[in-house]
Amino acid sequence: MRQPSLIRIADPRRRVSAATAELEGLRLEQEEISRIRDEAVVELHNRGVTYREIAETAGLTRGRVAQILRRAGRT
Repeated sequence: MRQPSLIRIADPRRRVSAATAELEGLRLEQEEISRIRDEAVVELHNRGVTYREIAETAGLTRGRVAQILRRAGRT
């Protein structure tokens, strides 16, 4: 739906309900995209790519790369 459609909903109860549903959908999309990114980080690490190189490629800090790998049990 996205913002322009939400703004056009005149009834605030319907608008808040639609906005809440939209936010939930975005949250689920974000979780899936994060999972795909994290799997790619693990794959790069398994191929011998350094934390620094992964961080630069992904636009992350080395600390965040380490966190992803720890969570995946790869450090």
